[in-house]
Amino acid sequence: MNAASAIYHYTNYDGSPWINIPGGLSDIGAAADGTVWGVNSSNRVYRYTGDQDPSDPWADVNGSLKRIAVGSRTNVWGVDPAGSIYRYINNDASGGNPWVKIPGTATDIAAGADGTAWHINSAGDIFRYTGDQPS
Repeated sequence: MNAASAIYHYTNYDGSPWINIPGGLSDIGAAADGTVWGVNSSNRVYRYTGDQDPSDPWADVNGSLKRIAVGSRTNVWGVDPAGSIYRYINNDASGGNPWVKIPGTATDIAAGADGTAWHINSAGDIFRYTGDQPS
């Protein structure tokens, strides 16, 4: 992603290392398993599906987030514009709310492939999610 919100994918080919992916995002998260999510400047949430449909590479996911973090396909977290923390429950097919609100507030969030999640609040305090409460 560049300063103009354009999205790029690394090709691992030195002759042309970056290809542009259609769309525009303000935050993006990518996991080692290939899972990619993003949010745009209007706080809309998207999951990358370009491997299945390159002509329409982003699936719209219900929710409104400002920040997104991806540790794996089953470990996706977000922060909404008000600072509330959400964990994806891996169920957006029904059109309902695929997010569970987690106690606490955050300005940014990170997720690991091992299922962990970390966030920082507006005071700069760092928290690790332990299941029920950030600690």
